[in-house]
Amino acid sequence: MESMATWLVDELETRGWSRSEAARRGHVSSSMFDKVINGHARPGLDFCRGIARAFCIPPEEVFRRAGLLPPEPEANRAEREYLYVYRQLPEHERRHALVVARALLEEHLRENPIPRKLAKSTE
Repeated sequence: MESMATWLVDELETRGWSRSEAARRGHVSSSMFDKVINGHARPGLDFCRGIARAFCIPPEEVFRRAGLLPPEPEANRAEREYLYVYRQLPEHERRHALVVARALLEEHLRENPIPRKLAKSTE
């Protein structure tokens, strides 16, 4: 598992943000952000919550990366992230997200039909 510092640096590069921009968006101090990246401080709960807020990801993911929670299987992480993002949306955008997800499922089922024998056993 990559270190918290490496992950933060990668996220900053991916987003094109400076350290101070991430700190501002997460309402954490720039000095604490620098200390965590440089390995001079361990991230605490408030710092992790701020990073989650800045990156718009579930706080649990940041807690896990910081070593404050045990790792979670990848499938569960993706599902949690999807659900977290969904819950952050306003109601009208949630309906749109559901329409998109249903369309993707329908397309998948058209391209990968369930064999009739298997479909009957699941009913």
